[in-house]
Amino acid sequence: MSALTLPWGLYVHIPFCQARCTYCDFNTITGMGESDHVRYVEALVREWSREEIPGGPMVSIFFGGGTPSLVHPQLLAQVIQAVGERVYVPPDAEITVETNPGTVTDAKLGILREAGVNRLSIGAQARQNSHLVALNRIHDVAAIDDTVRMAREAGFTNISLDAIYGLPGQTLAEWQETVEGLLALRPQHLSLYALIVEPGTPLKQQLDRGAIRLPHDDVTAEMADWAAQRLTDGGLMPYEISNYAIPGYESRHNRLYWQLEPYLALGAGAHAYVEGRRWWNVRGVRRYMEMVEQERDPTDSEEQLSREEEMREYLWLGLRQRRGVDRDEFRARFGHDPVLLFQAVLAALRDQDLLTVSPAAIQLTRRGWDVANVVARALVDAEPAELPS
Repeated sequence: MSALTLPWGLYVHIPFCQARCTYCDFNTITGMGESDHVRYVEALVREWSREEIPGGPMVSIFFGGGTPSLVHPQLLAQVIQAVGERVYVPPDAEITVETNPGTVTDAKLGILREAGVNRLSIGAQARQNSHLVALNRIHDVAAIDDTVRMAREAGFTNISLDAIYGLPGQTLAEWQETVEGLLALRPQHLSLYALIVEPGTPLKQQLDRGAIRLPHDDVTAEMADWAAQRLTDGGLMPYEISNYAIPGYESRHNRLYWQLEPYLALGAGAHAYVEGRRWWNVRGVRRYMEMVEQERDPTDSEEQLSREEEMREYLWLGLRQRRGVDRDEFRARFGHDPVLLFQAVLAALRDQDLLTVSPAAIQLTRRGWDVANVVARALVDAEPAELPS
């Protein structure tokens, strides 16, 4: 299979934020106004006009950030319109906008729906105001509920909520309260992320000077295990390490990443991937706009994966999914059985009870899900066997 037949999606990076969260190391910027938003979207549309389009069907558009819901929805509508002028966007394509509580109104949500947006990803993160304040979130718990209510009234039937566990000072009881509170909002999708302390963030600085303490690893593991069971009991099935959905509401866009399918990307610092080539734009928002306005390519750098690197990446990304790696799909794409290619490392991981191998698929065990990064590192370093072509 090639980019001529594989489904593909488009990621659109909107870097603007009202305030920067303590844990965030994404490519974001604060303090820019409406005129900057307009200029940036004009650059997005101009960049899109020069993109080389993959040959397969488009299945998704994802506005991420940053806080896409901070800009006027008519600007996002302009991007969607520009996309539709160059490619066929099927009526059932998944069009997602990341949304922060406190940044939308009934009118804004109505404009997004009219523009074709059919999925919202809402950053709830916690259901204790004390944790939201500590994370420098701009909303409170009541705003989470208000945002979901407004979204449903605007006609959205595909709503995803995000939450973080392992927060400084967070107890198991608080995490359970967060999960129960989000489930009560009846979302179609939940993303539950373990807190990662990134270098250079305010959170890392607080931790280094002893101002905060993280929960013990055993407590964090208990949070993950409890949530997995509670969500499954509540009808949201785990389909990826951090993601749960009512069957049929799995994120199509994120699956492009996990299945190493093509995705284009627009905006400052945005990453794209097509047929082994990965490239990314300059991170500076002003520099990105200037380069596009000057008809210069905003690409900062790129890499070309070898066939072996592509196979390894396909394998470890695929294992993040509950379905695992389908051996027939791997053979159709790469011409070889992954079990024969990576027999040694897969056998070692199986002996450690980290994965299972069946005639149909390779899948992580429950223990493997808990240490998925260990599995990924083993596969990244694995050398494929020499097989006849």
